[in-house]
Amino acid sequence: MVAKIAAVFVMGTAVGIMYRIPRKVLLYGALNATLGWVVTALLISAGTNAVAANFFGSVALGAASEALARLLRTPAIVFVIPGFFPLVPGREAYTTMRYLVEGRYGPALEMAVLTMLTAGAIAFGIFVSITVYRLALTYCLNRGADRC
Repeated sequence: MVAKIAAVFVMGTAVGIMYRIPRKVLLYGALNATLGWVVTALLISAGTNAVAANFFGSVALGAASEALARLLRTPAIVFVIPGFFPLVPGREAYTTMRYLVEGRYGPALEMAVLTMLTAGAIAFGIFVSITVYRLALTYCLNRGADRC
């Protein structure tokens, strides 16, 4: 598990470098990627299905991205981009294509549905967490900071 966490951290760093994330926040982007993946992996190991685990991992990723954006005065997308790469269902997409090439259409359809559900869960999780965070922030600003 430690090796996988280290690999995800390196991957988050590599994606950050590839997308030219500023050096001062590159470490935070890699840590955010690691956070999202660890939440997903822990939920899967606890018996949660992959779609729900990816949803909650992306919720954690989005919330941490918004918090880091406010803390470091950087756009949240800087932390979201390296964060969602480890969650992308690449193995499932590859398996779908392999089944299609082999002519196994039943398993291909099943795997394609899983791939699309997982990708949708990731996108929806990021959307929900960012939206809730911003709504809460707006609510707090309108009521006064001392009441939040």
